[in-house]
Amino acid sequence: MVLHVKKSVQLLRDLRQARWLPQFNDKLVKDVVEEILNDTREMKNLVARYTDLDDVPREVVAGLCLYNDLIDRNRRCVLAYLNARLEKIEELRWEVGLMVPEEKLKRLHDSEKQYMHVYNTLLDRYMKSYVPNCKEPLDLTADAEAPEDMNVQIRVCDEGMGEIVTPDSGVVRLRKGYQLYVKRTDIEHLIRAGKVEHVKTLRLEDGGVSL
Repeated sequence: MVLHVKKSVQLLRDLRQARWLPQFNDKLVKDVVEEILNDTREMKNLVARYTDLDDVPREVVAGLCLYNDLIDRNRRCVLAYLNARLEKIEELRWEVGLMVPEEKLKRLHDSEKQYMHVYNTLLDRYMKSYVPNCKEPLDLTADAEAPEDMNVQIRVCDEGMGEIVTPDSGVVRLRKGYQLYVKRTDIEHLIRAGKVEHVKTLRLEDGGVSL
């Protein structure tokens, strides 16, 4: 009986040990679902011979309770595993915008990628029509705290960025190692994605040194 819960508990251990999300373990999830189905069939077999449930012996009732506990534990572990992954996917959208790092995208199941697509679509639709006849979209994923400066100096960290067209800074060429001065709202999503970094500059009274 102990083997029944080992696989579902392993799913949660994998979650806890991962820095972000572990690779979706499709085989282990299917194994746990199969355990649930097998235990359900065992419960039906235990009571199949009894037409009146009042005639079920106490030892059979104890067996039913055990199987029910195993099913409930497995079900809760699988749901916790799936729900935790979906929460991480939603958080990622708010952290990096639409530019999801490839190494994280590879860890998702196809159905999770579809969930991300639908979540992005709904969020974008709301930001573009949060009030009737709105003229400008409301970027809910921007920093909650107001920046000190509207324009910031950035350093490009990622390879192969190329050129991007921004609303206020125009065409910006992003090449690894370049330092640029652009409007923060144009590259906020790139900062959160780790593709560029904000080069903090001390104020004049502190010497005006880039960090």
